[in-house]
Amino acid sequence: MKPPSPRLAVFCIVLLDVMGFGLIIPSQPFLAKHFGATPTLVTLLGTTYSLAQFLLAPMWGSLSDRYGRKPILVATITMTAIGHAAFAASTSLIMLFFARALAGTGAANISTAQAVLADTHAPAERSRAMAIVGIAFGVGFVLGPALGGLLFQLDHRAPAACGAILAIVNLIFVLSRMTETRQQGASGTYKALKLGDITTLEPNLRRLIATTFLFITAFALMEQSVGLFIEQHWTDASDPQRMKVATHLNSIFLIVVGVTAIIAQGFLVRRWLKTVSELRMVRMGLLVVASSLVLIPILGDLGNYALFLVSGATLALGSGMFNPSMAGLVSLNSPSERQGFGLSLNQSAAALGRIVGPTTAGYLFSTNASAPFFIGAALIVLALALSRAIVPSRA
Repeated sequence: MKPPSPRLAVFCIVLLDVMGFGLIIPSQPFLAKHFGATPTLVTLLGTTYSLAQFLLAPMWGSLSDRYGRKPILVATITMTAIGHAAFAASTSLIMLFFARALAGTGAANISTAQAVLADTHAPAERSRAMAIVGIAFGVGFVLGPALGGLLFQLDHRAPAACGAILAIVNLIFVLSRMTETRQQGASGTYKALKLGDITTLEPNLRRLIATTFLFITAFALMEQSVGLFIEQHWTDASDPQRMKVATHLNSIFLIVVGVTAIIAQGFLVRRWLKTVSELRMVRMGLLVVASSLVLIPILGDLGNYALFLVSGATLALGSGMFNPSMAGLVSLNSPSERQGFGLSLNQSAAALGRIVGPTTAGYLFSTNASAPFFIGAALIVLALALSRAIVPSRA
């Protein structure tokens, strides 16, 4: 049987990975609260997942440069399966944290999947190819939260258990259907992440990674706060079913984000990148996301949930413009023999943003429910200013 094309293989790998992650997202904050977590601990649970990604992504990227993409994907997907299974079996807050750390270790493989695309596409085609990762994220965030919201109504362990099953399916797919894409004779050396790596990078790549950090920090502030914001604005504090209602509404918001991401990256952004440079697309995406973050508290105060969903759609559009374009720029600015490491540094910057964002989101939300969104918008404006110093790069 003919193996799938690299784009289809990466799409399937990322889709199954993101679906497993998305299954847990709607109920994660409320399950943590069930085990006694404060708002700050709720957001720190997401931080644990991202901390593992931050620490491990460069290692996986470097090892994939040296030993190949397939063995690293097999190892990391196995860890993801074990992490989801542990989350399903958790009976305490400590176990939840352990499970998310293990799943985050496995999820640090996105740059390895992106490296598959970099291996198999000419430089001028990479940004459009990277959009396939965004499409998979979009589909995963439609199907994952939708299914997770339904499964949670049956049993609080069901979403994570389903995520473990999907990871096993993913593992079987990689083992049986994926071919190695790293060029024969190519060699890479393992390199652990050091702070000095960032300061010694080529200036353009350093600016790109810093822009990613600011963008993802702002986006993570929104992600970790929006469920609590929805719960505060659209559920009755005296309702014993409040957790289920909030999970359902949070799922709807994430589904809107996912559907818009599919449309944006599947149809719009890939076409726009034929005539618009990656750098210009990055800047346009930043503008859209900044506007959307400001819209969230404004529309929330109006009290109309259907209208509030507009902010989710525009967030997804802006993110869909930013992510594949940024991945393409990072790939173009990374040496051909170090694609895995260059892309993994960008993923580490994103993971660091998902540490800083959630760490501060709980405190900001407890101070003022609108603060995470306004501060996030300010960070995006800062990222936009930094992007002005990035030199255009086009193969």
